[in-house]
Amino acid sequence: MYTDIEWALSQGLPVGHLVPMVERLMRKAQPGSLHQTYAKRQLCELICRTEPFRAARLAHEILDENPDDDRALATLGLACLMMGHYKKAEKSYRAALQIVPHCPWYAHNLGHLLDVAMNRSKEALRWLALARTALPHEPEIASSFAHALLRCGQTDRARAELLVACAGNHKQVDEQISRWLGE
Repeated sequence: MYTDIEWALSQGLPVGHLVPMVERLMRKAQPGSLHQTYAKRQLCELICRTEPFRAARLAHEILDENPDDDRALATLGLACLMMGHYKKAEKSYRAALQIVPHCPWYAHNLGHLLDVAMNRSKEALRWLALARTALPHEPEIASSFAHALLRCGQTDRARAELLVACAGNHKQVDEQISRWLGE
């Protein structure tokens, strides 16, 4: 079952096909085994946006057995964010970053949370800059960094970063900045 799931993930099968496979492995694997933990982690990541409460519960189960599971911590952060529990999300992302300090996606998610959900844009810049340096061609990270820069009053720099996210489309950049400024 494990190899079937790995193959399905590598082929980009839809979540609706993956979830039953992962749930079956989770049920059949020995409690506490590596395969069961793998299945819980995969399920947690697959359902996080649609079933954040269930994903958070699964993440806690993983963390009860292995408190240093960075992926479970990061997924818990996302689940908490989805449920509006911003302080818990921040704590989870920071814990994941303590384990993997240079993970650009954990840094991005923490920075985006601080900027958008918690209105702490200045603090977010550190994390978004780290993510931006690690993945300089990733549009989502460039856009998040630009948003925080704009909120910190660095309009010219925000525009330059947003040009990366918008593949050099100046009109799209102007429209996005106008939306962010509420014009």
